[in-house]
This record gives sequence, structure tokens and C-alpha cells, in this order.
Amino acid sequence: MNNQQKNVHYFPGHMKKALTSLSSFMKLIDLVVEVADARAPISTRNPLLNEIAPNKPRLLFLSKEDKADPAITKMWIDYFTKASLPCMSGNLKVEKLTSFSKRLEPLLKPKREKEAKLGMKPQPLRLVIVGIPNVGKSTLINNLAGRSLAKAANKPGVTRAEQWIKLGNDLLLLDTPGILPMNYPDGATAVRLALLGSIKEEVLPNDELALALLGYLKENYPSCLSSRYGIGDLRNCSDNEVFSAIATKRGFLLPGGKADVSKAALCLAKDFQDGLLGRLSLERVPDAR
Repeated sequence: MNNQQKNVHYFPGHMKKALTSLSSFMKLIDLVVEVADARAPISTRNPLLNEIAPNKPRLLFLSKEDKADPAITKMWIDYFTKASLPCMSGNLKVEKLTSFSKRLEPLLKPKREKEAKLGMKPQPLRLVIVGIPNVGKSTLINNLAGRSLAKAANKPGVTRAEQWIKLGNDLLLLDTPGILPMNYPDGATAVRLALLGSIKEEVLPNDELALALLGYLKENYPSCLSSRYGIGDLRNCSDNEVFSAIATKRGFLLPGGKADVSKAALCLAKDFQDGLLGRLSLERVPDAR
């Protein structure tokens, strides 16, 4: 997904405060669970987390797999696993993550061995859930708990402060606010995050987001446009022609019968966010053929 926008800055004050606070909590943590969106696993990871907890055992959880291209998600899991980062994916809204605890066991082996050496009984696991806004951290906590304990919404900035959540006698979870890097010099990352709802859409112009999305879909998923909007061969269609076709199909017309391409652009972005275009991924695995 190419984009000419440079140096997009988005770092609300509560994120800076949360970043400082999270650093102080890390000495208490046994394991870090990092949540990223399966549709863009690189863009939705925060490199600042490596600085905060460089030596803590970590599991990468790719959320929203039900909206991502399943073949691409599998490739991402293989990619991260080969890079020595344990990784799994899941659909947090419809399935109980029964395999989650099993994935944690080998990561906790050093902790259990240390406890046994000291003659201690196994202590509760202190686990922190981290990630950028709107990737599914609170939904993961609620899934593990089997009930609603953490606020969850399809928009950034819902969780504003850390909170400890006790799950039985063996697990303590630390829920944290979403934390973004200070800026995105490549621009394309900011576009992906705006499309995925991790930064507020008003940070970038809606027309710019829709154009970037359309260009990516025409190249990688042309059939989704045909299926959703009944548009035929896209190979020789300009972007404006595609938006005009969407507007005509949806009845988005200006006075005089002219197609409302701006409204069509908003429609395309919203349909993607709602999963109405099918299971699509915005990022490809490096060097994948």
C-alpha cells in the first residue's frame, strides 16, 4: 500500500503517560502478550515495546483473524515463529481461546524451575496485555475471563489507565492503554492504522485513505470489488471510474444525477472496516511469493 504522506504525528497525552507507567510495571511481569491485528501485523506492532521489555518472554497474538486473509495469516505465524517469536491467531468474539494457556506453558518454564529450586509453590502468573489502540486487548481479556471485565470498543483510546484483573488463583492480568509510536515517517503505515481504526480517521483525509485502499484492492483483491459492488473488469478502470460505479450501484447521486464519488469513497472504507469486502490482509509477508 503506497502513500506519499510523510511524518504523520499522532501521540495523545494519555499515551505518553501510559508509556512511562508501563515501564515501571515491567519488573513485576512474568510474561508479555502483545496483541496485533492479523490484517497488518507489522504496522500494528509498536517497536517501543522492545525497549520497555526486551528480556521478558513474549507471545504475539494476531487478533481479528476472521477479517484477515487466512492464507496470509498462516504465513505471518510461520514468519514470526521462524524469527523466534511465539505467535498464534484467533477470533476473539466467537471462540473461547482454549489453546491460549497451552501456548503459555513453555514460556513459563524458567519461572516454574526457579520457584521449584527455591522450594516455592507455583505463584500466580503475572501477565501484561500490550498493543496499540483497537487491536483487541480488552476483548482478549474478556475472552480469557469468560465475561466482560475490560472495556472494549471499535475505536481507539477506550482504555486510559492500567488495571490489574484477577482470573482465578493462577492468573493476574494487567490491562494497558494502547500506545502508539510518536510518528510514522513512511505514511503508508499511518494509512493502514487509520483504515483499521487504531488512529482516528481525521488524522488523514478520508479521500486519501479510500484512494490508498482502492489501489491496494485493485492490485491484490480485485474480485472483492466485483463481488461487493458488481463492478466488472477493473484492469482499465481509473480510480474515479471505480468510485463512480460504486456510487451508481449504491445510489449515491448528487443533484442532477452525477455520481457522488466522495460518498462512494467513504462507503468503500467503511465496508472494509466492517468486513463486508471479505477476508482481506493489508500486509504481505516479506519475500513471500
